[in-house]
Amino acid sequence: MTTHRRTFLKKSVKLATTGLLLPKLPIFADDNNLTEIPSENETNTYQGSRYGTIDQHWPDKEPTGEKFVFIRLKYPGGDWYTNLVDYYRWPSDLRFTQMLDRQTNIDVALYSNPQFVSIDDDYLFAYPYLFVTGHVGFRFSQEQKWRLKEYLERGGFLHIEDCDVRLNGGRGFMREAVRLLIKELFPEKKVERLDLSHPIYHSIYDHNEYLGGDKLVKPYGCYDEAITFDDRIGIYFCPSDLNCAWEGRPCSPGGEEQRQWAFEQGMNVVGYALS
Repeated sequence: MTTHRRTFLKKSVKLATTGLLLPKLPIFADDNNLTEIPSENETNTYQGSRYGTIDQHWPDKEPTGEKFVFIRLKYPGGDWYTNLVDYYRWPSDLRFTQMLDRQTNIDVALYSNPQFVSIDDDYLFAYPYLFVTGHVGFRFSQEQKWRLKEYLERGGFLHIEDCDVRLNGGRGFMREAVRLLIKELFPEKKVERLDLSHPIYHSIYDHNEYLGGDKLVKPYGCYDEAITFDDRIGIYFCPSDLNCAWEGRPCSPGGEEQRQWAFEQGMNVVGYALS
């Protein structure tokens, strides 16, 4: 990674600055605080009313490291763009980054449009944290797999979610995609079930109970898994779908308390990845 993680902290004190109290109505940052990067007259269009048109907005290709950018990974073979547009209540990535900026000591870059990089982009390695979500898995080429392997070996962090673990008989599709990828790239490594005592549940907020994202589905969607590199998590896999909770979808069975947990855990993951 070319960007030092700790440069994203506003001060050298604790990550959390206030308790997380989610408002009943959406709070959006003032337009003057949002940065819009030109789309260079390119768009990615996805058919269907759920997704519409997503502008091709590129993050800074040479980031200064002064602010943390929430980056989504654009990958082949699946719906990487899930929840990016204002379909349910809020665009999920924008909503989460606003909460991250308001509730923690992480200096967050706020953009009016979603920020994403392709697995093939040269500046992929400039970002220490990448968010991945979808329903059906991914189909990387061999060259793309080696790029991802290099990204992880150089200290990169992947936050991967299954957007609906209820598919495939309650097992989802993303978990198996992650397992197959790891088996090929790191055959010596095993996917480990995370215990709630792990620091990733306590980097900012203390989570001693697993409430999940917008859905808590037993038995396979009620715990997280990880792949570690030198005792550091390199891939965090969440099957309960924090992203849909960030989008404002109904959270079951815990309602708004569960949504609050989902926001908090997302912040915990980012805090862990940057520490």
